[in-house]
Amino acid sequence: MPAPDFTSKYNTKLGADDEKAFQDWAAKSGHANDLSDYDLRGWWKSNGTQAANGHLTDKFKKPNHPTFSTESQYSGKDGYVGGKWSGDDKAGWSYTPSKSNLKNMTTDELQDYFSKVEPKSKLVLPQNAAEKRYGKGN
Repeated sequence: MPAPDFTSKYNTKLGADDEKAFQDWAAKSGHANDLSDYDLRGWWKSNGTQAANGHLTDKFKKPNHPTFSTESQYSGKDGYVGGKWSGDDKAGWSYTPSKSNLKNMTTDELQDYFSKVEPKSKLVLPQNAAEKRYGKGN
């Protein structure tokens, strides 16, 4: 079961002129496919910058993003709580997913994501994390 598609949810509202400018930018930027799990409109409107590794800030990650975190403005909305990043650039980073993260991805899927997208970060899985998605009530 794939993670939910939030292309039409958790998006910053833009006026008509800004929406047109955003659509033009999105088509040229190569980020148009990120609309499912990232509030690109919010990032674009805030004049966000992209890190050297290609990453955008956690502030606009939607609840279905693999590394949706407590730093997202959407953490705590609609019952979704983000995972937690710890560390720093010098010592290295680690990420502990929340139950919300584990409802959207299995531990195998998260490990695969980290090996491809976050190879320098450590994934810290809860001891009781099953190899399947958490169901309701877990």
